[in-house]
Amino acid sequence: MSQSEESEMDVLIKRTMVIACVIGVAVAAYLIWVTYQESYSALYLRPESYSNYVHAGDDVSFVYGVQCFENKPTKYDLKIFLGNKLVKEKEFELKRGEVHEEQETIHVPEDTTFPTKVRLVLEANGRTYDVHFWLKEASD
Repeated sequence: MSQSEESEMDVLIKRTMVIACVIGVAVAAYLIWVTYQESYSALYLRPESYSNYVHAGDDVSFVYGVQCFENKPTKYDLKIFLGNKLVKEKEFELKRGEVHEEQETIHVPEDTTFPTKVRLVLEANGRTYDVHFWLKEASD
């Protein structure tokens, strides 16, 4: 090999190394950025939608909502408890930015001991969210 062939080869190797480093840094930056994107869901109750005072044997209605801030379409599993008893279970799917808001009605059995908690537990992507409100006996 002559001196000029070696220097051309050195230049080619240096350019290839620089290009490989730039591509590697770009890919690493993208992967770090994707990893740190905030991904969560919001579960809420509309406080004006329910009364905390009921009689045993009554039905209780309330409005709950779920807003999706996940990075991908997400399947949700919602469980509604009255005290420690599971009274309803629902599944639905949302895309990022979508909101699922629904009025729900549950029956308060005659043998309910007050105060008792109405609790909503939402599971999505391995995380659990919950909200609750208390029911107290109405005094007429």
